[in-house]
Amino acid sequence: MNELEKYAPYEDAADIEELAPQDEGFWKSSFRIFKKNKIGMFAAVVLLMMILLCMFGEHLRPYGVQEQNTAIKNQAPSEEHWFGTDQLGRDIFVRVCHGGQISVQIGLIASVIVSVIGVIYGTISGYLGGKVDMIMMRIVEVIKGVPHLVIVILLTILLDVNGMIPLILAMTISGWVNTAQIIRGQVKQLKNQEFILAVQCLGIPTWKVMVKHMVPNMMGMIVVAITLDIPNFIFQEAFLSFVGLGLKHPAVSWGILISQAQVNLAHYPYQVAFPSLAISIVMVAFNLIGNAWKEAFDPKFR
Repeated sequence: MNELEKYAPYEDAADIEELAPQDEGFWKSSFRIFKKNKIGMFAAVVLLMMILLCMFGEHLRPYGVQEQNTAIKNQAPSEEHWFGTDQLGRDIFVRVCHGGQISVQIGLIASVIVSVIGVIYGTISGYLGGKVDMIMMRIVEVIKGVPHLVIVILLTILLDVNGMIPLILAMTISGWVNTAQIIRGQVKQLKNQEFILAVQCLGIPTWKVMVKHMVPNMMGMIVVAITLDIPNFIFQEAFLSFVGLGLKHPAVSWGILISQAQVNLAHYPYQVAFPSLAISIVMVAFNLIGNAWKEAFDPKFR
């Protein structure tokens, strides 16, 4: 009996090959695992709804972001004003939606910048090793020696923040060190793998090895890092704006809305509650999604 006859009723080798499990690819398998995570999917739906609300919510009401009407100031939530009005008669729902655009945009841009710097720095340090790695890591340790929030506050004062760019610069100038350390550790593991050694034997330039072989194999970790960094930067922006070191009037963000409403907290708590609730929902959603992607990229769950 030959080998093919053992697999009857299959007629030829082609039929046998169809029985073998097909590799669906890293990203497809990761997304399949992510979809099975009910908490992660629920958080993704909630986050999508929040983003759509921030993008288009202000157009659902016939009020401008800065439109004032002192005749209706400090009104409680109603059919006319869904989230009520503030001390100047401005519609809080419209302002919360508009402020969400700024806050989420700052969080996204800052997290991408931090991840790019951290990936470049950590990849170079981990791959080159030796004295270069030692010097680069000592620089990281010096930066980490000073609390990140202290650096951010000092820079916002020195830069006299009055816009998104100076604020993002202040938040990201030292926020990349943790990412750099994580990437460095991953690179040190990858550079001893057989496929990297094979590429090195072919004489491929160092920068091509890092760009075409190292970074693509760390994309899962990078995506998780970006997802988990976004809520941190949203909170930092809200905190800085709340204490008067972030964005300034007439800009509108969730932190500014809370800062302007905190004087009325005792009498009109809803003015603080709605922007605070928006921050909480988005931060929790991003964290849950980040944890779900972390599990999806983990080989133990495959």
